[in-house]
Amino acid sequence: MTSTYKLLVVTAATLLLLGCQPAENNNGATENDAQQSTENAGATSGVAIELDPTPNVAQEFSATDFVEGKDYRVLDTALTLADFEKAPGERGFVMEFLWPGCPHCQHFNPTINAFALEYSDVAIVKRAAPANERWAYDSRIFYTLRQVADTNLDDEMIEFYERTRENQNRLPSPEDIQSFLAEHSIDGEAFASAFEDPTQTDKLRKIMTDMMDAEITSVPTLVVNGKYVITATAPHSPEESQRYFALVNHLLERD
Repeated sequence: MTSTYKLLVVTAATLLLLGCQPAENNNGATENDAQQSTENAGATSGVAIELDPTPNVAQEFSATDFVEGKDYRVLDTALTLADFEKAPGERGFVMEFLWPGCPHCQHFNPTINAFALEYSDVAIVKRAAPANERWAYDSRIFYTLRQVADTNLDDEMIEFYERTRENQNRLPSPEDIQSFLAEHSIDGEAFASAFEDPTQTDKLRKIMTDMMDAEITSVPTLVVNGKYVITATAPHSPEESQRYFALVNHLLERD
């Protein structure tokens, strides 16, 4: 058994000490979602790469189309970006709370990426939610990859978890993670050292604290400029996608 494998196994068993609570299933995902059959995952398969937030035939929306308490809620205290995250764009930032093993997040990922390409003046900040023991394990992998990889591998990690779920109906094992590291030419010992670094725990605490303060109980959830939690259902069609991102843009323009 390699030292990297040992570290992954031991940490997966001990991360419960972080005190994280599982996210509730409120139009979002729990850990069990990733372990269900592909027939269950098919319920969210409509959120796919073909969803363009700016389709050719654009529908006009006004501020009156979006209702506080239904489409979004306003936080009393705004969430702030951490020093380990990117700076806001010219128009601000959108936080996405996610779990790499969540089918909903996996299917939503190409859509939020399309929005990021269309609106380069908005920073998309992806936050891996450590809402229970397994989520904390995957979140630690997420942030460790950001530290040791030469390029950002957020999307590659999410796609890897999605392939594992679709092909084998399970979450990645420590051996799978080692294969992923090798595939992307990441030194296992360097990863193991960074994985054990206490600063990773500090990052997870920051994300979990923000989730609790904002009462975020499901993923994916977007928070616009740290103030507005989107409660509208994630899009499952081009029309829904158009309205959803019109809502995001509307909130970006608010003071």
